[in-house]
Amino acid sequence: MVVRIGFLTPWRTDDPGAWSGIIRPMLGALAEVADVVPVSTHDVPAAPLDRAAARLSRRSYLWDFGLATARVRGRVAADRVRAAHVDVVFAVAASVDVAGLGGSVPVVQYVDAAFDDLRDRYSVFTGVSRLSAMQVRRIGTLAARRTAGYVAASQWAADGLARAGADPARVVVAPPGAAIWPGAADRVAGGRGETATAARPLRVLVVASDWERKGGDRALAAVQHARAAGADIALTVIGSAPDLPDDVRAPGRLGADELSAEFARADVLLELARANAAGVALTDAAAHGLPAIATRVGGVPSIVAEGRSGWLVPDGDGAASAAGDLLAALGRDEGGGVSRASAAAWYAEALDWARWGERVVALCLRVREEVAR
Repeated sequence: MVVRIGFLTPWRTDDPGAWSGIIRPMLGALAEVADVVPVSTHDVPAAPLDRAAARLSRRSYLWDFGLATARVRGRVAADRVRAAHVDVVFAVAASVDVAGLGGSVPVVQYVDAAFDDLRDRYSVFTGVSRLSAMQVRRIGTLAARRTAGYVAASQWAADGLARAGADPARVVVAPPGAAIWPGAADRVAGGRGETATAARPLRVLVVASDWERKGGDRALAAVQHARAAGADIALTVIGSAPDLPDDVRAPGRLGADELSAEFARADVLLELARANAAGVALTDAAAHGLPAIATRVGGVPSIVAEGRSGWLVPDGDGAASAAGDLLAALGRDEGGGVSRASAAAWYAEALDWARWGERVVALCLRVREEVAR
């Protein structure tokens, strides 16, 4: 039974980098199993009232999450949904649009985290004014009233929805797939234990667009800890980083193909984040068959399978030393059964876009049938 889905998002649906690069793969996955119509509100500006409030506020005011903007975007979204003649709206990063969305078409929201689980953990949500925080929460309440079901990016996100009052029976956990797929470089680079020899260093990769949140300082400390234990490590840092030691390879920000080659070249991804709703780099790593060492925060345990696709370490002061111990063990070729093959198998089993699309469409069909009764 084919369902016609309106894919509602404030992001450009033709932008390959939109929302950490997963908007286009989402659309592609749904198009394989449903009739999908993109409905974007990227061209709808924030309301003048919210822009004025942002200028006058002493603390951070999120004008894109203001109630006035929600009314404007909701009206535009309703007109576009009506014109698309869809059975179900699938809203991605679109709680503001959904909060002001009229009409009777049922809505399924994709959620990676609740606001209160992100506040003061992500830079954009740090130091938010009381007025802005109140409006964000109000938007969440209004959007929830309009929502028939949720797709949660992780069990952590599902638990957050339940704490906010969502019916767990209407929440489906479906971690997203990769934003970057293995390219030709992956077929020739090989991994430790394949083309590599025990004589060369352990190749550790850090991908950090937000150095503080992604725990870049922890990663450096973990490598230092492992070296003190005798490990021979070659560290590469991709993205935004402060001044680094001279022995760190740091090519800066890379395009998709170049980053894919780095995933193929490395032996382990190190991501000791202090906060992580989903972790696109972790999913990309699994798609490349690259094991990961990551902190047990946010949605990470739904992405990194302990003992299969990598290892989880506790968050906090001991994260760096625990990760350093694991790096030292890997330097001795003591992977504990985790390999490129096991990481790739985990991705195919739990994170592949085809499985994600099937779960989303199943929920969309369910809510459509409930409305039709």
